[in-house]
Amino acid sequence: MSDKARMIVIGAVSLIIGAAGGWWYGMMQVDDVTFKLMTATHEKDQAVQNADRLRKINDDAAKKYGKDLGKLVMAVATPPLPVPPAEAPAQGQPAPAPAAAAPAMDDPAKLIDSVRAMLAARDHIRATLDGVRAAMNSEFDALAAELGNAAPDSEKVKQILESLKQKWPQKEKDMEAATRGLLVDLGILQAAPASKPTATPQPAAASAPAPAVAPAPELKPAEKK
Repeated sequence: MSDKARMIVIGAVSLIIGAAGGWWYGMMQVDDVTFKLMTATHEKDQAVQNADRLRKINDDAAKKYGKDLGKLVMAVATPPLPVPPAEAPAQGQPAPAPAAAAPAMDDPAKLIDSVRAMLAARDHIRATLDGVRAAMNSEFDALAAELGNAAPDSEKVKQILESLKQKWPQKEKDMEAATRGLLVDLGILQAAPASKPTATPQPAAASAPAPAVAPAPELKPAEKK
């Protein structure tokens, strides 16, 4: 084989090997881009789902108190409202179907229990909301009352502010606890796990008293003969 033919064969083989390597590298790049695109799409879908879930949780939380109390209000049996007499149907028209009867108050004890459950739910909701409001009372109310005077006393305002500053660390904790309780009650936060009670050490059993030692017998002096 001449040198020219050998160079042609080597060039063709090199071209084939280079094309195969380029195709393999290109496919790897395509797979990498495809994987990154699929990952970004999955993360985007997950973020949209999380946003929808969070939006639903917040929406349900805003309606929770009204819905829970509304169920109890509507479930209480009340006397039926007076129904006006139905007009006589026109000639040739069918008579209207009778309306469904409303629940009657035939059991006073059940009525009282239903109202008590409704008021208990109302008290729970009010106590939860009052917990947040109570954390912002005392000194704040005193400041509002003083500023409501025609001539507020600046020295008294300073004293109230100083008292508020001293109590603020505890007030801040109370506000956080009340807010967390409200969010837990609305289903936005999870309740903190209850702490396990620490085992109190049992007192050691009293040791048995040592047996009393019998006294030694007294020696009598010997009699003289």
